[in-house]
Formats: sequence, structure tokens, C-alpha cells
Amino acid sequence: MKKSELKLDDIFDMAWNWRLPALLMQAHTAGLFDAAQGGWKEAEDIARLLEADKRATYLLLLGLAGMGLMEKSKTRFRNSELVERSLVRSSPDYRGHILSLATRQAENWFRIPEVLKSGRPVAKPEMNSQEAEAWHKTFIMAMDDIARQYSHRIIDALPVQNGMNIMDIGAGPGRHMIELLKKFPDTKTTAFDRPASRGTVLGLAGKEGVADRMTFIGGDLTVDSFGEEAYDGILISNVLRIVGPDKAAGLFKRVARALKPGGFLAINEIPIGPDDDIGPGAVFAVQIMLGTAEGDIHTNADICGWMEEAGLTAESTNTIGDRMEITIGRKQ
Repeated sequence: MKKSELKLDDIFDMAWNWRLPALLMQAHTAGLFDAAQGGWKEAEDIARLLEADKRATYLLLLGLAGMGLMEKSKTRFRNSELVERSLVRSSPDYRGHILSLATRQAENWFRIPEVLKSGRPVAKPEMNSQEAEAWHKTFIMAMDDIARQYSHRIIDALPVQNGMNIMDIGAGPGRHMIELLKKFPDTKTTAFDRPASRGTVLGLAGKEGVADRMTFIGGDLTVDSFGEEAYDGILISNVLRIVGPDKAAGLFKRVARALKPGGFLAINEIPIGPDDDIGPGAVFAVQIMLGTAEGDIHTNADICGWMEEAGLTAESTNTIGDRMEITIGRKQ
């Protein structure tokens, strides 16, 4: 069904709606939610904790209250319950890493005209080894913030049986394998990601009590071997978009060699709808343009074709959300 046509008011709303995420991200960066933690505080006390201007702090708090992120009582403010739980850095359930990532990515989006002309991704900022390590951990934890919201839906869509040996290629924080291990007590998993992810992945697995059944392998998914007939199933989630067709086809062939006979390959990628209703996932194409040299939004036909080239049989494709489409292939 064709979606409703845009109105001019819709375009005006798009033009102004950047203010809300910008306010959220900058308040987080400034440490405002941390300063406001613990209950009602006068605006001037929050300003003093931040070593900030009183008037500017009050106006910022007022804006956050308008978004529902803060609560207001005369000149006093406090974090909403959700913010107190999820965006205060000292909270045991802190989920604000995604805001740090979004802040950096937002800066890149204002460089679209530059990338449009050059065709090259935005250059990564120069960092020393310690800064690079810290940023990679922030990135991986941001991926975990996201994955914790939907990982169970991916696990439920996989044809996993208890006792299988499963690999996740491009595992990021390893969250999908962690949730799988919690669901299947006799299953073993391997998380394959950049070597720098090792400590974070195994640390998260340790907190969940499943580290004894998870192996971490550091490497480069575009060239490295994953072994020979070692796994009952392999998951590749939100990774294909960073590579071009040739590297994707090569990846599928190496994955096929790593699967046992009868083993499955599960690909989770952004679904693209028909031309008259392409879907919100297509907006992510711009992030791929800004962040990768050859990445793309690959179609389901592309994925099924690479499976066939690798000797796998595409069995099913299930859409489990605006941003998730899982295709299952099987090695005969």
C-alpha cells in the first residue's frame, strides 16, 4: 500500500525536529543528567555542580522538561524516572553510550555536501592509542545499548537447538550470543569481531554468567577464515552493509566452508520496501555513505544470490521490524 504523501507542514517539521535530539545529546555531553541525579534540585545548584551559567542552565532545564526528560516544580528540577535509570553515568543500567555515538555521527551528517562531492567517507578523527581504545569501547557499548532492546527477537528467529555450536561474525558486544547462551544452557558460541573488542565482549559475558561457554576470536571478517565445518549455525547481523558486493560474496563462501553439513547461515539486515513505500530503514543509507568506502544497502535478492553462489540454499526470509529482516540459508 502506498504511503500517504508529504505535506509542506511535514517538511517544516523535519526542518525543525533536529532540535530535540540535539538537546538530548548535548545535555548528556554536558553532564546535566549526572548533575541532576538524586531527586529535586534547584536550578542554581545544578548550575553550580556544572560550573555553568545560572540563566543558561535554567533555560536548558526548562527545554528538557518540555521534552519530558526532566520534571519541574517551580525553580526545582529532577530527572525523569527513565533518565535517572538509563542516562545517569553512575546508574547500573546506564544506556547513554548510544548518545555519545550519536553525537559524533551527527557531526558527520553536517558534512554530507563534502562527501557527496568526493564520494569518500568522513575521515576518522586523529587519536592516540589510548583515545582510540576508549572510543572503540564506547562504540561497542553503544551497540550493546541498541542490541539489548531487540536481541531476543533475533534469537527467537534463529533455528537454534540446545547443544549447538554457534558463531556470530561481526559480533560487536556479543549481546546476541549472550542472550542465546542464556536461553540454551548446553549451547556454545563464538564471537568474532575486531581484536580490540575482546575485553568488552568477554566482560559483558562474564557479568551475565556465560563467559565459560563463549569463545572470542579477533580478526578481519573481510579476509579471515572461520574454520572448516566447525559450526551448526552462523549469524551475521547488521554487518553486510559495511562491505561491497565482492567482499560480501567472498564472506559467504568462507562462511559456507565453516558450516557443518545441515548448518544454517542467518543474515539480519535492513529491509528495503517497494519503490512506493521504501521504508524508514532506507534513511540509514546516508550513514553508510558517510562512514564506509564501499558499503551499501543490499537487497534480499543480493543476499539470496550470494548464498546460492556459496552453495547454500535460501530457506526463508522474515521481517521482524522496520529495521530487521532475517534470511536463513542452509548448507546441504
